[in-house]
Amino acid sequence: MPGRVTSRRAVLAGMAALGAAAVLWPYTPKSRRRVPRGGRGRVELTYWEKWTGLEGLALQRLVDRFNASQERVWVHLIPVGDIDAKAMVAIGGGDPPDLVGLYTYNVPGYAEARAVMPLDEFVSRGGLQREGREGERRLEAGTESERGVGGGGSGGRGEGDGVADAEYAPGVRELLWHEGRQWAGVNTCYTLGLYYNRAMLREVGADAPTTVAELDAIADELTTQDAQGRITRAGFLQNLPGWWPYLWPAMFGGALFDAGRNAATVDSPACVEAFEWIAATARRRHGVAATRAFAAAFGRSMHSAQDPFISGRLAMIVQGPWLANFIAALNPALEFGVVPLPVSGALRASGRVDDANPVGLLEADVLMIPRGCPHPEEAYEFLRFHQQQREQEQLALDHFKPSPFAAPSPEFLARHGHPGIRVHNAIVGSRNAMVLPRTRVWKQYSDLTTAAFDAVWGGADVKQTLAGLNERAQQLIDSAEERRRQRQSGRRGESNEMKTSRWHGGLA
Repeated sequence: MPGRVTSRRAVLAGMAALGAAAVLWPYTPKSRRRVPRGGRGRVELTYWEKWTGLEGLALQRLVDRFNASQERVWVHLIPVGDIDAKAMVAIGGGDPPDLVGLYTYNVPGYAEARAVMPLDEFVSRGGLQREGREGERRLEAGTESERGVGGGGSGGRGEGDGVADAEYAPGVRELLWHEGRQWAGVNTCYTLGLYYNRAMLREVGADAPTTVAELDAIADELTTQDAQGRITRAGFLQNLPGWWPYLWPAMFGGALFDAGRNAATVDSPACVEAFEWIAATARRRHGVAATRAFAAAFGRSMHSAQDPFISGRLAMIVQGPWLANFIAALNPALEFGVVPLPVSGALRASGRVDDANPVGLLEADVLMIPRGCPHPEEAYEFLRFHQQQREQEQLALDHFKPSPFAAPSPEFLARHGHPGIRVHNAIVGSRNAMVLPRTRVWKQYSDLTTAAFDAVWGGADVKQTLAGLNERAQQLIDSAEERRRQRQSGRRGESNEMKTSRWHGGLA
């Protein structure tokens, strides 16, 4: 602009931003940018995914199988850090990838912002649901073997078939849908269970706990402290690893969110009971300072040889199925078992929890198609391939995770190397599986639970802390709801304006 002087500081800041963008923006290695001779001339898709390492390699094998399965489309898998923010920037800037791997908490926000495409938009084009229903009818008429990994053939789920939403486990289906529409495919799922050291439980003559009271009794018996009160071995502590501070109400029948009322419910009696239990562990049994110091000592060593459970310093821990992979690599001699989360005596007595319907957290990664991407039809073709039970279960096998389907294939269960995979799969299919609140503000809500957990652990009043948390969470929910209404109103206005414009155009 004439007459405007750009300062040296602004120039340097701009250069720094460009440099950071150059370093941090998704990058495809040369080896992956080249399409091999057999793939030249195809439509090329860009797929952003957060996974790296062994998980990324397993997904690359799935992509390779898709690229080899047909001759029209070629998928480039690109690892991307901080993928949530980068994906939204790319979509907002009009230059999104064709596919993006995100988290389930992204689904409500991306859906309400119409940043991704609902999969029912493809139904009229021969999409997922039509294929899924056909596959479902074939499965109903077919044999058990037709459901298997690698199944297909003339009667089963064949090459290119999609997945009917009814084939997902109910909890997984809930994670993929929002406001009555499916926005994502599952990209493996996981559940949380209680891992226990068999040798330590034998030491005190205990079986794996099924109730909170049993868990506490075993934990107390196995916890040892030195003369200074420092914990040398812990039976069980809710602050290790401290990654899921919102999990504990599920063990008491509590819920964090009432979808019907669009209301936070973390101050309900069951949630208060759960946090009173947490407070009791810290204050009355082992001491706040001692428990915090013990957990802090392992802050940077989870999933390493010094991990408290893997190294034998902690008898029981809530973890996901991946823990077995780390045990196999770091301490294969460790005898361990896994059971569903223990529950309160009242919840057990209610009859709501049984072997077929255990309690545990169910979560998943998801795959979505950004709105405005260059090749939506081809992206959808890949998503359909990706959602086949054979492909999803192979990926779950490689990641050591459970199957996302209501009926895992016998081959999947037989081939799985995790000794507790049936427990994790039972949680996937359980009516008591805890699914995180389906609100676009869940990330902020969960951050608030972290602060509340720390406060309660430090001695804060439970009811007062949860009442404050509930009020703040409700404010976030209400603000999001107001923004959603404004967006919907704006869309209706735009739609009416377009209709009016067309009408007047017709008259003219």
